[in-house]
Amino acid sequence: MSSLPSDAFPAWARLYGLLLNGVQLRHIEGKGLGFVRDDDVDILLKVPRDLLLSADEYAKVDVNFKQLLDAVVNRSARFDAVLFLLCHLVHSRRGRDHDRALIPTPWTEYLRLLPCPVPVPTMWSKSERRLLSGTSLESRGLTRQQPAVDAKLSALTSEFDRLRDKTEHMPFWYALLWEGQGSASLDDWILCDAWFRSRCLELPYLGVAMVPGLDLVNHSSYPTAHYEVNNGTGHVELCAHPGGTGQEVTISYGKAKSAAEMLFSYGFVDADGAANTLTLPIAPLPDDPLAKAKLSVFGRSPVVTLRWEGAVLKWESPFAYLSSLNEEDGLSFRLVQDTAGMRQLRLLWQDDDITDRAVELETLVESHHLSSVFRLRAVAVVHERIDEQLARIKTDLSPKQSDAREACGEAAKALREMETGLLEAATEALELEKSMLLADEDVVRYLTSSRNSEDEDDFS
Repeated sequence: MSSLPSDAFPAWARLYGLLLNGVQLRHIEGKGLGFVRDDDVDILLKVPRDLLLSADEYAKVDVNFKQLLDAVVNRSARFDAVLFLLCHLVHSRRGRDHDRALIPTPWTEYLRLLPCPVPVPTMWSKSERRLLSGTSLESRGLTRQQPAVDAKLSALTSEFDRLRDKTEHMPFWYALLWEGQGSASLDDWILCDAWFRSRCLELPYLGVAMVPGLDLVNHSSYPTAHYEVNNGTGHVELCAHPGGTGQEVTISYGKAKSAAEMLFSYGFVDADGAANTLTLPIAPLPDDPLAKAKLSVFGRSPVVTLRWEGAVLKWESPFAYLSSLNEEDGLSFRLVQDTAGMRQLRLLWQDDDITDRAVELETLVESHHLSSVFRLRAVAVVHERIDEQLARIKTDLSPKQSDAREACGEAAKALREMETGLLEAATEALELEKSMLLADEDVVRYLTSSRNSEDEDDFS
């Protein structure tokens, strides 16, 4: 598929009713395309609602695409959007004279304005992904869980294989997607997913959507504009903040995303705007006989999250509590049979069923007389995981990859520096908390009693 020059965008916008007002599309140093404001107006961009990417709406006008959606099971809004992009990508590459052609939409041409490749880690080479070694996005992990980039690539491969399996016996889609030169590839699917992740926005009332034109506006932690949905017209509007004529128009992609999430979704790290948080997978204790039951009943990924709250480093890990509690503390499991005759594993604390409240364990154990002991155990679990990650990130100093792109190296370095700072602060905070807990009266009493019991057992 050949790309369109950036000066083709204004003509595309006029053709499909997208209003540009007081802005020019320019090349922005280090960012690619972006808008520069050249007039003092309030509304810079108006995008008609029917230009938003909607696989469901397109299925109403293209019967072949409707059949495709109906054939693929376990769909999601993201999957449908990526599938729409893939079909139009292949359609554009093959040309309209191909035996099997889709009904064209504004997106058929707009795809040719989108960047290729997208600088997200799923589109980095293997040597470039090695630059992430030791970070929370590392390509090989310390736990049994797949790290984020590996897990995403595995999921994309499974999705693509499932799509091919479902469509190879559909004549129209076999001819368009899989037959001959220019057919769909896994790299195409990865590209379309990267387009969606890096360009979708959370719209008021409408949810997550891709908005042509608006997705060309770059991010800043100090934005010069914001977007909203006009309740009367349904248009998506880009509204300018006071001042800023002659400057780049920017919006915020979200202040709650960590540095790793920014790099994973958008391909860059905003050192000023990224939330100072870090999430790491955490494994069950290796000698815990209840480990499998705990993972099963927990029902979500076991992680530890670090975040700054003002000048205080906080940590949160419900699974660290679950992994450090045992039967003598009052934790137990029970198999029950539901109304359909299926057996379910339930989690109990002090004989109360808390299966649906496992993430609230820290609060649930607060009334127990050994709550400080439980906290100490959880601190020890988290401390070990943080020390492990800190050692890894310092050992795996991002090596110089001769064939790695400079932008990838800079992004990986920025992520490494931000995560190292958080890990070092977390280690200090956990050491301080551990020393305070060891001085707690209930903890001292418990540890003394435990030592006395061990001495009696040894004597016996």
